Amino acid sequence: MSTSYPEAVEAVSLSPTLVVENDPSMQERFRYILSTLGCDEPQIVWTENGETAMQLLESQRFGVVLVDIGLPDGSGVDLIDWLQAHQPQVPAVAVSAKRTDETIFSALRTGAVAYLLKERDDLELSIGLRSIEQGGAPIDTAIARRILAWDAGHAADSPADPDTTLSLRERKMLELVVQGRSYSDIAETLSAPRLALECRTRGIYRKLALGSRAETAHAGGEDSFSR
Repeated sequence: MSTSYPEAVEAVSLSPTLVVENDPSMQERFRYILSTLGCDEPQIVWTENGETAMQLLESQRFGVVLVDIGLPDGSGVDLIDWLQAHQPQVPAVAVSAKRTDETIFSALRTGAVAYLLKERDDLELSIGLRSIEQGGAPIDTAIARRILAWDAGHAADSPADPDTTLSLRERKMLELVVQGRSYSDIAETLSAPRLALECRTRGIYRKLALGSRAETAHAGGEDSFSR
């Protein structure tokens, strides 16, 4: 398998944006952050629950969906799963105050293209969204560690499937993330452009989602949530 950089960049349009968030203060933060990225109020649609979000997604076109995990009518993970089943071309970004490994890992396995923490300041969230817009995705050490552990078990079952197992280059990158190395440092170590690494992270998330769904299907479980 080739380990060359960069990979194809899958840019994301932030306009129009659907924001699924019931906290007024967080809505204001997103209103400001998105404006700094060129997405002004007329290009943003707001809803506070998953049911209305599904209705909006069925009737309008969106470039990206920002999904709070703790919604009044259920988990944002369920909404992300519904989106994957019904409109997989629309990327979902999980945004939450919940930082447990299990919550974050669950959202990424379901198909979120990234997971942003509300505790980050506005600049960090803006940088994260800009990376997503350019085709990349942020990642933290805990999740990198979880993905490496998952891949070790998954690779034993599907060793010849490049679509759902990590390449040597991807595993090396995650190992460096686990060590606490910055993207800039990792880019220098791997002789790769930083943006290429951020795009590679999004590809890793995709493999995680595809591999998880394959495991679910193999086990005879449900592949998606329904309304």
